[in-house]
Amino acid sequence: MWPVKILRVTFTALIFTVSAIIAASNCLANDTVYWLDNGMEVILVENHSSPMIASIIFVKSGSKYESEFENDMTHFLEHLLFDGTVNLSRQELDQSIRDLGGYINAFTRKELTAYLVLMPKQYINYGLTVQADMLFNSIFPEDELAKERRVVLEEIKKDMDSPTFAAEEFFTEKAYAGTPYNCPVLGYEAFIENIPRDAIIDYWKRYYTPGNMTVLIIGDFETDRLKNSLQRIFGSIPDSANVPPAADTTLPTMPTPTGAIEGQNVFDTIAGVTSTHINCSFAAPRFSDDDYLAVDLLSQYLGMDDISPLMIDLKGGADPIASEAYVSLNTTAEFSRLEISAITENPANVDRIIQTILGNLKAIPSHLADNEAIDGIKTSVKCQNIYNAEKLHYLGFMIAPMMGSAGWDFIQSYPENLAKVQWSDCRQAAAKWLFEPNYIATIVRPVTDSAQVPYRPGGPSAEQVTAYFDTTRFAQYDLSKGYPLEYEVTDSVTFELEDHARYVSEVLDNGLTVIIKSNPDTRVFAMNIIGKNRTASEPDGKAGITDFVNRCIEKGTLTRNSAELSRDLARIGANVTLYDNPWIPYDDRYTQRPYSFMKFETIDDFAEKGFNLFTEMILYPSFDSTDVENVRNSMLGLLGRNASSPREVALNAFHSTLFEGEAYAKPIMGSPMTVSSITAEELRNYHAMFYSPSNMILSIVTNLPADQVKQWVDNRFGRLSYPPFSSPEAQRPEPFFKTKINHTELEKQQIYLYMGCVLPEVGSPDAAAIDVATTILNNRLYLNLREKQGLAYTVGAASSFDRNFGWFYTVMGTGSENYQTAIDGIILQIDKLSLDGPMTDEVIAARNQLWGSLMRAKLSSINQAYYLGVDNFLGRGLRYDSELIASLARIDIAAVRRVASKYFRTDIYVLASAGKKQ
Repeated sequence: MWPVKILRVTFTALIFTVSAIIAASNCLANDTVYWLDNGMEVILVENHSSPMIASIIFVKSGSKYESEFENDMTHFLEHLLFDGTVNLSRQELDQSIRDLGGYINAFTRKELTAYLVLMPKQYINYGLTVQADMLFNSIFPEDELAKERRVVLEEIKKDMDSPTFAAEEFFTEKAYAGTPYNCPVLGYEAFIENIPRDAIIDYWKRYYTPGNMTVLIIGDFETDRLKNSLQRIFGSIPDSANVPPAADTTLPTMPTPTGAIEGQNVFDTIAGVTSTHINCSFAAPRFSDDDYLAVDLLSQYLGMDDISPLMIDLKGGADPIASEAYVSLNTTAEFSRLEISAITENPANVDRIIQTILGNLKAIPSHLADNEAIDGIKTSVKCQNIYNAEKLHYLGFMIAPMMGSAGWDFIQSYPENLAKVQWSDCRQAAAKWLFEPNYIATIVRPVTDSAQVPYRPGGPSAEQVTAYFDTTRFAQYDLSKGYPLEYEVTDSVTFELEDHARYVSEVLDNGLTVIIKSNPDTRVFAMNIIGKNRTASEPDGKAGITDFVNRCIEKGTLTRNSAELSRDLARIGANVTLYDNPWIPYDDRYTQRPYSFMKFETIDDFAEKGFNLFTEMILYPSFDSTDVENVRNSMLGLLGRNASSPREVALNAFHSTLFEGEAYAKPIMGSPMTVSSITAEELRNYHAMFYSPSNMILSIVTNLPADQVKQWVDNRFGRLSYPPFSSPEAQRPEPFFKTKINHTELEKQQIYLYMGCVLPEVGSPDAAAIDVATTILNNRLYLNLREKQGLAYTVGAASSFDRNFGWFYTVMGTGSENYQTAIDGIILQIDKLSLDGPMTDEVIAARNQLWGSLMRAKLSSINQAYYLGVDNFLGRGLRYDSELIASLARIDIAAVRRVASKYFRTDIYVLASAGKKQ
């Protein structure tokens, strides 16, 4: 057994820079595809723009492959493969990756399960060996199995508490009845509680075999050398055909449903939702069908806000019938479905919404589309490949659905083939598939009467599950030996990072701060605007006005209406992000009370056009009265849904309690009362003040010469003459001398807890030590409360720093019955760190993890632009990365113990919670 050691790390050349990937015409196309002798498919994509490598291993195992009494087996197995191998314990497996500045994770979809590692290039062989060990040498310890059951049950509860959970499950149940896609990925509680270990191992042995896997590796490697590594690490592991016949390892025969829909079916129910959800599913061509790409292009066109006649009819006008609407093409291996969904706050609009959807589909064969918008979709697809490839480890998440259904060749040829599709092809395909279609529609309305019985997803009873497993026998396996693997020795680790970029930083005469980073390797042109002191600048009674302004900025300018703006953005493949997307998990990490952000990215071919267009959006939004009201309605609907989310409610309660009477007590999105009170004129006036040059930080990352881009900035921004505005800074909250508790009762499966206190400012000499202490506490909470006790799926600790103060919190989402146990467990871990201090190995590991986190955060050009602006706002220089890593290297046990005992208080703190308190 290979001994895991905590790694002593030497830092040299201490600045990390990432460039974008490769040209749109060959992004991800310089690939090498081959098969190992054991049947494992290998896809290698060289990309030398970053000293990082991501390995994503796709296993053809998902909920679609599960039999009636295997539901959630795939997802449960994904968790269990992190719990130890013949070579590594659970803690060693995870920690050894992070000690090398790496990242390890996994996810399950209906079509597949994916396991990924992101490593500095010099340690990719170690990361690949860990993956092989997990996938083929896991041992499924009994004590870990019991713990993992509890963790997965908490994950199921977390999903069930989502405001949209019931609507999504009802739609899946009805629209995909009779297909392998109607079962939830997370499964049912009765299964998780009763699946025996032998059944899990049997399932693992059937599916986790090299011939049922594809490994995709993208990053900074030499193909021939990596081929040798893959042969050495994976090549000797036999495929299931070579395994001794101790068990039936034949993959089950999959049904091949056509996805056909008979008739026009509408299913109506009530559930624990706050808005009314309408979801429609229409049969669409399979990915190999001649009509597929035409319907795909059509679906993207139909989803374009302000351009698509469908979106205009649903969300446009002075009295829109829907607050949200979405169009997607769900592609499975056997069939496809065009899905159109809408959310309305008025249940009386349901029939109009369905008829509007059907009417728009019927009109497509005679509709003359905006050709520039169609060309823009094709351009956006090409550009998106570049944006996605920059993120390396996120690539697996993004391409997983199509990898599971259509495969790598389809993904590679998709942009080129889509570019050949004409609108006339879309019209012909619509006439064939969507003119008078059969469909399945689901309607889920809020409960209005306590006597009504709301819909809840079904599933077998515990008695049925146990009866099945009591009468089923599974083969026995000896897991004590495993396949031989050789881990590389990494006792001493050196990270050598270089920064070849050129920087320009200047404050213009009108007060605008400009930072330009020029890197000749990148193909992305990325811009970010930071608006200083977000919530501190918002007038009393107008909380959320900054978020409101940002949402209006994408709705048109003084010279372009919303449709024209959407079309022009699509023509250059631009991505614009102005606020948190509630449908993207953890995207809210960019959305902060100290500042606002506006992100923009295009490729270098469109750099100047993109710069001018985004500048127009920033400086000259129209605030059209109809658009303002539509944005308001959308915000009110989202606020209503957030009001039923334990996480959102607890997080806002934590801030309002910790910062009582101060700026950061305000919720970022405001409240229904404040959002309802804001007028279009107030939005215009606030925009002119808050986004005046003196209150903005503009940061740009590009491959163009910095002087050239600076000239653009001078021409567009330098001539602006605004009254100087100095936004008020948030002040440190008044000290309090007793614990403050704020609980909101919600009828939910889980209760969320936020517990914390105030910290010193970003410039404090203790800041680096606090970061290390927080990381150690985060690791201990994860280890003890999740990995050992199984109390939570979500648990951790975080620290945030502002210019005048900071704050610290722990967070945990757990079952209501665990409320006091969770609080006691958090307090115990804080006290142990404060009183006993950390171990030397913990300090070293935390420093390495912080370094790895810094690398991941700045993989993409757009994130580099974002963090350049944030660092400037916080008073950090262009060389902050080197300063941070140098300061981390000086942190020792004594420093961590000192800051933990000083700042992580367990006698006086704020505790905010939301959920059902038992």
